[in-house]
Amino acid sequence: MERQLELAGKVAMVTGASYGLGRAITEELLARGAKVMLTDITDRVETTTEELRRNGHDVAHASLDVTRRESVKAAVDKTLAHFGRLDIFVNNAGWSKVMKPLREITAEDWDTYMAINVRGNLFCLQEAAEGMIAAGNGGRFVSIASTAAVKPYKRAAAYCTSKSAIPMLVKSAALELAEFGITVNCVAPGPTTTETNLAHSSGAIDPKVGEEKRRREALIPLGKNDPEDIATAVAFFTSAAARRVTGQLLVVEGGGQLLS
Repeated sequence: MERQLELAGKVAMVTGASYGLGRAITEELLARGAKVMLTDITDRVETTTEELRRNGHDVAHASLDVTRRESVKAAVDKTLAHFGRLDIFVNNAGWSKVMKPLREITAEDWDTYMAINVRGNLFCLQEAAEGMIAAGNGGRFVSIASTAAVKPYKRAAAYCTSKSAIPMLVKSAALELAEFGITVNCVAPGPTTTETNLAHSSGAIDPKVGEEKRRREALIPLGKNDPEDIATAVAFFTSAAARRVTGQLLVVEGGGQLLS
């Protein structure tokens, strides 16, 4: 019962909420009593929202492109207009679909990673903070990083570099926003059974990358994550138990980093 009522009366926004980690995070927050604005750059968010609404959840959806600050602002404004408040913002949106050796990375590849994974987090932090500060109730911001933020992987220099920027951005934001009662943290998932991860592991995106991933993932002591493992980590940062926790990186990866 405590878990079901933990976030009662709270309103959350989740980016990249249509499927995978975003949907799992959304469902976890709903299970804890929150109302959720699902956002995504694709129309798939409409279908996901309708499915959750049919299951009795208080949800809505908005189109959101994290690389455009005006798009983030519009989604935040829609959340405030629809639900009347914003207490939790989870930026799950990210990019990882192009993996290339260092010498083959193009300027366009690099800029795409930085735009989505770094600039997107900045814009989400800025607009979430504006909405929360105006309301005067504090808030919780959680970003999704990756074990690539703390450990390099072959053929992933752009991805690793972009993800490694997130923990420092989170720390800087946590320091600046503490006076407003806003905590800022991030979760760093290891390999997780999402559509994108499975596409990489299967070799559907790049056979060479797939072979390397399968070899690494087979050695993880506790095995690969399920999306729910990441969702509960995110929920911790939004809970009362984490009211004094800010500027932190929580790695969830089954013990993979214990290996040499």
